[in-house]
Amino acid sequence: MKNKNYNRNPEGHNQWILRSNEEIQKIIDKHPTWTKKDFRGEEKKNSIKILTRKETERKGLIFKKSVYRKKFKNNKLQCSICKKLKTLNEFPNDIHGWKNKKRSNCSECDIDRNFNYLNNMNSFEKKIFYKKIYKDLNDQQLTNKRKRQKKYYYETFKNN
Repeated sequence: MKNKNYNRNPEGHNQWILRSNEEIQKIIDKHPTWTKKDFRGEEKKNSIKILTRKETERKGLIFKKSVYRKKFKNNKLQCSICKKLKTLNEFPNDIHGWKNKKRSNCSECDIDRNFNYLNNMNSFEKKIFYKKIYKDLNDQQLTNKRKRQKKYYYETFKNN
């Protein structure tokens, strides 16, 4: 056997040339509102594959962040239901809502939503719902609950 060369393409013709980070950043800057998935053709804004997954994962490239942001204007927050701009005082203080950035209903819309939720329940579901709520109350909370119920009863039924 004489000196066999197993390289079928010794001159390197028809090989892929890697794009530099500057070239990729120019492509990204042409579409500033697109995310990484848009450039890969996996999202709604674009169905054509412009960049590969490995190119979008390179360090040093600046993409638009796809993060849910609440709508603030002049220190006012937009309610997600009634679409009105209201101050932060008019929104319920919900710990979990501020963490996951999903809850942005004003107090009025929140009351309406809870009222509709309870009205759509039948009596058996309501009984189970209230048992779960009032199961773990301490003595102070129980006395406050009884006061609220007495006040409600006297305001609604005794004035008639």
